[in-house]
Amino acid sequence: MVSQVTCSSCPDAFSVFREFSEFLSFLLIMFHSRLARDREIYIGGHNKILTGLKKFSLRGGRHYTGASSSSTKYRTCLYIYLNCGKYFYKMTNAVKKAIFRHINILQWMPKYKKIDVVSDLVAGITLGLTMMPQSLAYASLAGVLPQYGLYTAFMGSFAYVFFGTIKEVSIGPTSLLSLLIFSYTNGLNVDHVILLSFLSGWFVFFMGVFKLGFLVDFISVPVTSAFTSATSIIIASSQLKGLFGLNISSKGNIDMYVKFFQNISYTKLPDLALGLFGIGFLLIIRQICKMKVKCPKGAKALWLLSISKNAVLVLICSVVAFCFQKYTGSIPFAVSGDIDPGLPAFRLPNFSTIQNNETISFLGMTKSLGTGIFVIPIVAVLQNIAIAKSFSAGVIVDATHEMMTLGICNVLGSFVQAVPASGAFTRSAVSNASGVRTPFAGLYAATIILLALSFLTPYFYYIPKATLSAVLITAVIFMVDYQILPKLWKCNKFDLVITVTTFLLCLFWGVETGLIIGIAFNMVILLKIWTRPQINADVCMDQKHQEYVIIRPELGLYFPVVDYFTESITKATINNDVAVAIDFNNIHRIDYSGCMTLKHILANFKKQRRQVFFFNVKEEVYEKIVQVVDERELNIDDDLNELRLKSAWENESEKPLLEKSLTKKFEIVEENLG
Repeated sequence: MVSQVTCSSCPDAFSVFREFSEFLSFLLIMFHSRLARDREIYIGGHNKILTGLKKFSLRGGRHYTGASSSSTKYRTCLYIYLNCGKYFYKMTNAVKKAIFRHINILQWMPKYKKIDVVSDLVAGITLGLTMMPQSLAYASLAGVLPQYGLYTAFMGSFAYVFFGTIKEVSIGPTSLLSLLIFSYTNGLNVDHVILLSFLSGWFVFFMGVFKLGFLVDFISVPVTSAFTSATSIIIASSQLKGLFGLNISSKGNIDMYVKFFQNISYTKLPDLALGLFGIGFLLIIRQICKMKVKCPKGAKALWLLSISKNAVLVLICSVVAFCFQKYTGSIPFAVSGDIDPGLPAFRLPNFSTIQNNETISFLGMTKSLGTGIFVIPIVAVLQNIAIAKSFSAGVIVDATHEMMTLGICNVLGSFVQAVPASGAFTRSAVSNASGVRTPFAGLYAATIILLALSFLTPYFYYIPKATLSAVLITAVIFMVDYQILPKLWKCNKFDLVITVTTFLLCLFWGVETGLIIGIAFNMVILLKIWTRPQINADVCMDQKHQEYVIIRPELGLYFPVVDYFTESITKATINNDVAVAIDFNNIHRIDYSGCMTLKHILANFKKQRRQVFFFNVKEEVYEKIVQVVDERELNIDDDLNELRLKSAWENESEKPLLEKSLTKKFEIVEENLG
C-alpha cells in the first residue's frame, strides 16, 4: 500500500503530477492509435509511454516512502497493459470491424465538431420537451403510472446514443405499442409489463443476431396501413373515458363502446370542457403552423410553437389545476396524481410476482402475457425499421444492427422499470426539423427527462387526465390512412380486400388477430405465385418451316411447382410432335424435386423420340441438375449435339437461330466447367 504524501516530503509534487498527466495522455494516444490501426503513431506513442513511465518511476521513488515495492507493482501493471496492448493491436480485422460496426459511437465521435454540439444540443432539448408530455400520455394508455413512460424515454434515448445509426431515431414509448401493452397486460400488475419489455428486448436482439429481419418484409404496405389505421381509431376511442371523466374498464373495443354509452350519463363536465379545449387548442395550433410566413423570425416562431404545442397545453392546464387547488382547495377534474421522483434502482426485472395474494412464477407470468411476447417485438421492429428507412437520407439501413440496438434498448430499459419501446415518427420528425447532426442529441433529451424526474415530479401531480387524452387523440387521428383506398382500387383490388379485411378484424376482433390474418393473406399471394407461376409456351418456326416449342418458366423450380410445370409442358406439346427448348433464364434456384421433374420430362420425351434442349442455364443450377440427371441426356456434349442436329438439319446454314444459340451456350458451359 502506498504511504500518504506530506507537503514537506514532496516539494516537486506538481512536476510529478505533470509527468503523470503526460503519461496518461500518451496512454490515450496509444489506445486511439490502435483503434485507428496507425502503426507509426502506435510505435511512437508506445516509446513515449515507456520514457514517461521511467521518469514517473524515478520521481515517484524520491517522493514516496516504500516506493520500491509500490512503484514496482505499478510498473508491473503498466508493463502487462502495454504488452496486452500488442495483442490487442494484432486482433483480426473482422473483430475490429465488428466492434466499430456495432458500437456506432466509435465511428462518428472522433469526427464530432463544435457545430455538431450546438445543433445536437438544440435538437436534444427540443426532443426532450416533446417526449415529456408524450411519455406521460403513452404510459397512461399502457395502463401504468406516468413515471414509467419517463423511465422508458430516458433509457431508450440514452442507450441509442451508443449503438444507434440513424440520428433522427428516438427510442421511447409509442401509442401503438402502448395500446398493445394494455391489451396484453390489462388486469396484470406492472411486473408483467416490465418483464414483457425484458423478453421483447431479447426477442428482437436475437432476431438481429440470426438476421431474421426479412420476416418483417412479409408484412405488406396495405396490411401495415390497415393495422395502423385501426389501432389509431382504437387509441382515440380508448381515450374517450378520460375525455369525458369516466372511470370504466373494458376488454376490447366493442366492450369499451358498450360501457361508454352505458355510463355516458355520468360525464363530468369540467373534464369534458377541458378535454375539448385541449383538442381545439392543438388543432388550431396545427393549422396556424401550416401558414406560410415570409419573415424568417416568424417562420421560426411558428416552428417552435408546432413542436412544443403539447408541452404548452400541458403547462397551461397544469397551471389551471394548480390555481384551483390553491384558491378553492379542490380540483374539479381528474389529475394524474403523485409520481415517484428520480430513477428506480438499476436491477433485473422481477421474474416472479405477487398478485391478489398469490405468488406467480416466471412461467405463470409468461403464460399470462401470451402471444404478446412475440407480437409486440415484431410490431416494434416494424415501426423502427420503417422510421429508420424514412430518415436514412439515401443511406442503406442495416436492419440487423437496428434490431439488435432496439433489443438492447428494451433490455436495458427493463432494468429501470421501462415499458416496451420503439421509434416514433413524430419524435423523428421533430429531431429532423430541429437540425439534429448525430445520435448524441439523444443524450441531451435523456438529460431533460432525467431533470424532469428529479425536479418536476411534484408538479406532474396537477396534469389533468383529460389533457393527456386530448394529446393522444389529436396525435393519432391523423394516422388514419383513408387516402390509400382509392389508390388500391385503381392499382390492385385484391390488396384493397386485404386492407379492408385487416382493418375490420383489427378494429372488432383484436389488433394481433387482424395483423396475423393480414400477413396470412400476403403469404397466400406469395404461395400462389410460387405454386402457380406464369409459364409461357410459344411455337416457333425455323427457316425450313420446322416447328419447335419454347417453354419460359417465370420463377425457380421448387417442389410446390413441379406438378404444375410438368402439366404446363405437357399441354403445350401434346398436339405438337416437335422439339422442345426450355429457357432457364428466370430459374436461379432448383431443388431435388425440380431436378427429378426434369429427369422424368427428359425420359418421357426420349420415349417419344423428341429433342429437348436447355438454354440459359445458370452454373449453380446446372451443377445441381447433373447430380440427378445423367449429363449425357442433357444434350450439352458438343459431339452428341452435332450428331443430333445433323440428323434434323442437313447442314449448318439450315439450323434455326435457336439451335445456334443453344450450341453456343453449351460451349460456354462446357468451357466454364472445364
